Amino acid sequence: MLVWGIWWQDAFWFSTGPRTRKAKNMAADPHVVIGTEKADEAVILEGIAEEIKNRAVWKQLVQVYNNKYGGDVEPLLMASDGCVFRVIPQIAFGQDEHTENFTDSVTRWHFPEK
Repeated sequence: MLVWGIWWQDAFWFSTGPRTRKAKNMAADPHVVIGTEKADEAVILEGIAEEIKNRAVWKQLVQVYNNKYGGDVEPLLMASDGCVFRVIPQIAFGQDEHTENFTDSVTRWHFPEK
C-alpha cells in the first residue's frame, strides 16, 4: 500500500481511519509491505505493523509529521479517532531509475530483530 508517513525512532509511522480496509487488514494480519509514492525512486519496506494507541506518542508524531508535510494533522487525527501504526522494518529495498546503471541501483537492507 502506498501511504504518506514518516521515518521516526527507527520505524515507519503512518495513520489511517479505523474503518478503512487498511486498518481492517492489519488487524487480521499485521505483516505489511509499504511503498513510497515516487515509483521512479522507489523505497519498499516489509515489516510488522503495530497499532499505537498512546495519544502522548501521537502528539510527538504529529510534530514530526507536520514538519515534513506542513499543516497540522492533529485535529484530523483526533477528530477521526484515527489509527496510528508503527512498522518495525524487516527488509527494505530501494531503487533509483535515474541512475546511470539502473539495473545495478537496487539496494536491499536487512534489519536485525529487536
